[in-house]
Amino acid sequence: MSRSSGLDADARRAVESFVAEWVTDNDVPSASVAIVDGDEVAYLDAFGARDLEANAPATPDTLYGVASITKSVAATGVLQLVDGDRVALDDPVTEHVEFFAGSEDPPTVHELLSHSSGMPSDGSSVAMTAQILGEGAETAPLGSDADFRRHVEQSLGERADGERFFYYNTGYAVLGKLIEAVDGRPFPEYVDDEVLAPLGMDRSVVRADPAEYDDAMTPYLSREDGPERADYPVKGVGAAGGLLSSARDLAAYLRFAMRGDESVVPASLLERAQSAHATRRAFLDGAEETYGYGWMRRPFLGDDLVGHSGTLSVTSAYLGFLEGRDLGVAVAANTAPDVHPMHVGPALLALVEGEDPAEAVPFYALRAKCERVAGEYESYRSVATAEVKREGAGISVTVDTALGGETLTARPASLARGDLAFEAVGAAGDRVPVTFEPTDDGDLDLFVRRWRLHPVE
Repeated sequence: MSRSSGLDADARRAVESFVAEWVTDNDVPSASVAIVDGDEVAYLDAFGARDLEANAPATPDTLYGVASITKSVAATGVLQLVDGDRVALDDPVTEHVEFFAGSEDPPTVHELLSHSSGMPSDGSSVAMTAQILGEGAETAPLGSDADFRRHVEQSLGERADGERFFYYNTGYAVLGKLIEAVDGRPFPEYVDDEVLAPLGMDRSVVRADPAEYDDAMTPYLSREDGPERADYPVKGVGAAGGLLSSARDLAAYLRFAMRGDESVVPASLLERAQSAHATRRAFLDGAEETYGYGWMRRPFLGDDLVGHSGTLSVTSAYLGFLEGRDLGVAVAANTAPDVHPMHVGPALLALVEGEDPAEAVPFYALRAKCERVAGEYESYRSVATAEVKREGAGISVTVDTALGGETLTARPASLARGDLAFEAVGAAGDRVPVTFEPTDDGDLDLFVRRWRLHPVE
């Protein structure tokens, strides 16, 4: 692919076909996509309607709530204060804000940035978002900054001993308060002056309602019978997830993340933000996803994928890049579909690199494997029958005979597409292998318990 000519025709067709199918299959009203190759914006376009009722088309400049992608922006603000010797990463946050004042060992700035403080989720963002959307949690007292401070203080007894990763939205909300306390400007103003404006992200803004802007998303909840228009949860997200941005602006942010900008933050501190400080999760193939300061990192396509996703019930987004390849992607949508942009973004990177998402992206690899084995099976002379259904990242296997039956939930043994071995746990606590083996005629036979079952014609 030429850096001067954007995506070649085959890559463009693959990207557009994949996004169009995702939008259609998942009832996504609209999505905007950017792909950055080095310094070039290689692809920038939009799909669907940002407002279904008005049939207003989405554009590359449509504003979406990018939710937790905001965390890397907040981390950049904190690191600017570190660079100016106004904050140290090992400072207890109580040196700057009143939060955690009741703790004998308050978390440090580093610990809140990396979600390594031992504080589990206190549910503040969930409760506030649910209240705004009318989805419950009405009794949570989170109507003011004082309520929020008390909520944090009263949750201190939940802190876990030892090294344990907890994704902790409240930690980033506190870091936003820290920026305000140290600098004096409100967090949205600080971010606009010191991060967004220098990067040319002129459409982006923190803690705002998209209804106040032209060419902005209309929020939709994802329901079984289709998208449902809803309010946007403005209040309470702030530094943890309050950024509105467009695909065009996210392309500018990708260039900064991939190549740095010394006028915003020194390269050494950007590198530290993107380095591994805590292990977030491990995959079936043994690979680990680590967390830095608002950035996640994991192996992908023989490279390191650095990025972050975000969800706010009525909006979702993903931004990430292949570190060695210098290739990045941003995807934003005005709902939170079952297939999240966090899966779509890596799939688009795989397509641009000529790879099959069903081989390269764990989400799609597991889905393809489970869908391959789904179906109806029968044993010799149909004494036993089985129905196999995909259930998330696994399968359910229901075996029936004239004397009764059993339903097992089985998980794949590996991510490898050709490995059709699954395993369940029986009611007695026993391991139950569930294996599918190819036949000479191209079908799959199912082996479970005492049975060998063949596909029903």
